[in-house]
Amino acid sequence: YDPIYTNLTVNDGLAGNGTYHIFQDSRGYIWIATNNGVSLFDGYGFKNFDIQTGLLDNIVFEIYEDYKGRIWFIPFSGLLSYYEKGIIKHYPYNSKIRENMPSNSKGPVKLSFFVDSLDNIYLGVKSYGIMHISPEGIFRKIDGICSEGEVVLYDLNGDKILISNVENPTKNDFIITHQNETYRYKLSDVSNAIDPIYMYAVKLDNKHILTSVEESITLFRHGKKIWTNSKLSSIIWLGVNDEYIMASDIHGGFYYSPVDNLNVFSPNKIFGKFQITSAIKDKEGGYWLSTLNNGILYIPDIHIQSVTTANGLSNQSVKAVYAQDNKVYLGYQMGWIDMIEDGSVKKIGLLPNPQNASFVRSFLGDNETGKLWICSFGHLGYLKKNRFHLITHKHLIYPREIIKAKGSDTYWVATANGILKLQNDKVVYDSRDDGLQAMALAIAVDKNESVWFLTYNGLWKYSNKLFQYLGEEDPLLSITGSALYFNPMDETLWVGTNGAGIVIIDKNGKSSQITKNEGIVSNSINTFFSHKGKIWVGTRQGLSILTSRAGGYDIQNLTIKEGLASNDVISLFVTDSIAYVGTSGGLSIINTLKIAPNPFKPKVYITSVELNDSTYQWSAEGVKIPWESRYLRISYVGLAFRNMGKTLYRYRLLGLDSNWVYTPSTQCLYTVFKPGNYTFEVEAQSSSGIWGAPASLKIAVAPPFWQRIWFILLFTILMSSILYLIYYIRMAELKRRNELINNINLYKQQSLRQQMNPHFIFNTLNSIQYYILEKDVISSHKYLTKFARLMRFTLDNSLYATIPLRDELEALKLYLELEALRLQDKFTFNIDYQNNETILDVKIPTLMIQPFVENAIWHGIMLKPDKSGHIQITIRDMETSLLCTIEDNGIGREQARKMQESTNKAHRSRGFQITQQRIDLLNSMYGQKFNIQIVDLYSNNGNPMGTRVTINIPKVLES
Repeated sequence: YDPIYTNLTVNDGLAGNGTYHIFQDSRGYIWIATNNGVSLFDGYGFKNFDIQTGLLDNIVFEIYEDYKGRIWFIPFSGLLSYYEKGIIKHYPYNSKIRENMPSNSKGPVKLSFFVDSLDNIYLGVKSYGIMHISPEGIFRKIDGICSEGEVVLYDLNGDKILISNVENPTKNDFIITHQNETYRYKLSDVSNAIDPIYMYAVKLDNKHILTSVEESITLFRHGKKIWTNSKLSSIIWLGVNDEYIMASDIHGGFYYSPVDNLNVFSPNKIFGKFQITSAIKDKEGGYWLSTLNNGILYIPDIHIQSVTTANGLSNQSVKAVYAQDNKVYLGYQMGWIDMIEDGSVKKIGLLPNPQNASFVRSFLGDNETGKLWICSFGHLGYLKKNRFHLITHKHLIYPREIIKAKGSDTYWVATANGILKLQNDKVVYDSRDDGLQAMALAIAVDKNESVWFLTYNGLWKYSNKLFQYLGEEDPLLSITGSALYFNPMDETLWVGTNGAGIVIIDKNGKSSQITKNEGIVSNSINTFFSHKGKIWVGTRQGLSILTSRAGGYDIQNLTIKEGLASNDVISLFVTDSIAYVGTSGGLSIINTLKIAPNPFKPKVYITSVELNDSTYQWSAEGVKIPWESRYLRISYVGLAFRNMGKTLYRYRLLGLDSNWVYTPSTQCLYTVFKPGNYTFEVEAQSSSGIWGAPASLKIAVAPPFWQRIWFILLFTILMSSILYLIYYIRMAELKRRNELINNINLYKQQSLRQQMNPHFIFNTLNSIQYYILEKDVISSHKYLTKFARLMRFTLDNSLYATIPLRDELEALKLYLELEALRLQDKFTFNIDYQNNETILDVKIPTLMIQPFVENAIWHGIMLKPDKSGHIQITIRDMETSLLCTIEDNGIGREQARKMQESTNKAHRSRGFQITQQRIDLLNSMYGQKFNIQIVDLYSNNGNPMGTRVTINIPKVLES
């Protein structure tokens, strides 16, 4: 029977349905040579190559990988090309091949091809012989022995067997060269063909060469013929792997015979409807077959065959299975029983009226009595010598399972109404008689003849005529189930539950559990079968095989990925070499001698890196990306063909997170990267749950320029320079400011000294003395009080750089009053601020106004001959400043200068000069905010009539 297979055609993306060769390269990819180019398969889809993408001929007969990993394509025309680093390149000396290619050969032109480690090309061509082209393009034909025979197997330095077939051989011989020896045979010794079309040769080891010529396969050992098999009609392909010698017939069928028995060729035949052109066993243990017209076939496990309704079964769902004496019995839901013998299916009717047939639930084969017990929905009986014997009872029997007590003729039956005991084909006990009529789903008997059975509310035990419910003692035993098995090896009871896996009760009553976490394929158990220390467990998601070991069990799982007909395993029967697995999709037949845990670890490759919106060309050193990248998409593929496009991956980005992310997707996306170095790792999981080695990609995220060393150094130098410059400027500014403040304080002291100059004090004290001598107590007291107050104001105000305008005007008023009193009322004065009390709190520099008033008195009023002098002081609020006007009606500056010159008493106004210097300093500090204007006043006749001084004082001043 054929194994389960997947047929991939042009509908799945294959380049052409006519496929001539299939090949797996050293990396694990599958290559297919077709009549329409070459296809590359990764388990997900095909990448196709044709003339447009570099091939020289779309009809490709063979694919070959050389020692460099180059993939060579040998087409119908013989013109060579090869695939290297993602590009198809043309062989530079194809012109030499074209010049010598024969035009009259039949069948495939190419017989053999080889590239040695020195890049010499060897091409065996039908009706020509063997071409040799050196790396420099020097062409020669290998003559000598190769021209003497019809078919010559030429041993090339022990590396490769080349086939030579010349158009006009000197002899009609079959010749083998092996280890410097030549062995000659008649062509008729290996084939009945006169002018053979198909000829192949493979080297098994240093001793054996296997060859086929037309209909015959022949094995040679050290050049000596061992056997010839001519059972095939015309062999169109011959191959060998570590398991089988393989061949295919032009009329259909794939033949394989164990390679470990070279004494005979006794092949199995599968796929009789396909013309197989080549076959390989991949790294995972699966088989790939190319066909002449039907695409390619993938067999996950050639050791698991499948029998379905297409092979003659009555139904796909196999509810019961039993095998004995090369006969296999199958039971179905519709009540039929099939018997398979010698590959043919025969239907067995249990009852005379087929309409009375009912659901077959289980079988029990009793080798001692030759009975095959059958439990069906409404009948219990056994088949013996192809005759069905029905068991009758006073109640209808709805049996589900029957077992035999070891070493006796006693049977126990689980029914829909409790349990029954049979002896001598009669019911001797019915649990309904004791009041128990619960539906028994499964049944087992231990070595003490205690009966265990499952119901919908869990596990029961019948012993010593007493029923015991165990679900109250252990919650695990209250779960419904479908299977029971008593293991005599360790006296444990296995309970197959519906959702809780396997519960094992040891002989002391202690329970343990085996679930998916421990490795079984499913927690919902359908059936058990034990054979030679292994317990086979049929579940709703596949088959688990448990082998006991110290501390636990080794578990092997089989599913549709491995070739089962269905994951829903309903029934089991195991012999020494074959396991019969009844599923809802047909019967699977497993060669148990070939089934072993698959240690395959899938390789995973990073296939592309996409940065932002474009493909990024990366190297073995990894990728370097700028920090502002929007996203990085990494695509990868794991070569695990049993998963057939449903591989589970896990990936992580070391440097960001060491935890694995699990996904079935073949790409991942990262959107945010911090500058730094990362390592991307991705692994693929095999169908057996084994993780392969990771593929890795180093990712360096470049920092922004402001985080790079050169920028940091440059920035540090620049900032240091700027800070130093700021420091230098600040220190210079502080120095200048301190100098200004010192100068201001100096000039303030000078103003103070000017205001308190001995002349002023002397005159003031003289005036006070005069009033005292004149015994004018009131005037002297008044004068002395004003003088004392002025001194106090002057001393207090001198402590501050700025004072309120109120204090300045108060001191100014005292000064004017003292001067007016001293000068015997030679002038009057008026201070006008429009009664604006708010401006009196505005701070102005100390002794700002008085020097100008003093100037007006000394150089204007005092020089007038009469007592008509007047000084008008006006202060106005200009929003951001105060405008102070000092106007006198003295003789004017020009007249005063002339009078001083005439009397040789030039007087320098130290107070005004000091104040002017202070203002210059203040302007340096406050940016030219102080302004002084001096205007000489004239009458309409042009006579001097005084002076007006205008001072602009800013409101906002630092203390």
